[in-house]
Amino acid sequence: MKMEVRKTYLVKKDIFGLTKDELWTLVDKGYQAYFGEHNFVFVNDDKVKVFAVLQDGSEVDMQIYHHLDDYLEEVNRENF
Repeated sequence: MKMEVRKTYLVKKDIFGLTKDELWTLVDKGYQAYFGEHNFVFVNDDKVKVFAVLQDGSEVDMQIYHHLDDYLEEVNRENF
């Protein structure tokens, strides 16, 4: 799954401290090559931010990274 900044996602399974059935908008993402980290910043309607890091060196993190569509689903905000 390719996640895009400013897109809203429905949480399908608990991940990164996000709870199932919540809506979160991805406001920033990046990759730090030196540390081998994929970084994500989500915000909800209450302006609460959640920072998530997935490390290349972690088998569990990379399993999540390659299967983000199992955890998050892009949604159209107008439908909610």
